[in-house]
Amino acid sequence: MAKNDPVNDRYNPPGLGSNDFERFQFSELEVGDLFWQSNQPGDNLSWRKENQTQAKNLRKQTIHNFDARAIVWQKI
Repeated sequence: MAKNDPVNDRYNPPGLGSNDFERFQFSELEVGDLFWQSNQPGDNLSWRKENQTQAKNLRKQTIHNFDARAIVWQKI
């Protein structure tokens, strides 16, 4: 009979409520991709890449310039 032993299980997937982020540089994103400036939960604003140098703040609907090497995060 199978045993439920979470301490010794080799595969323990993240919970449903957790957010997994992957780190990228702004220049690596495609136009139209969603991204965040932080991988921390809380008041983390979402952005949409508009072109190679600008992104739109989706809450305020304003356009901002981004450095191509800026570190951004995408949910996976």
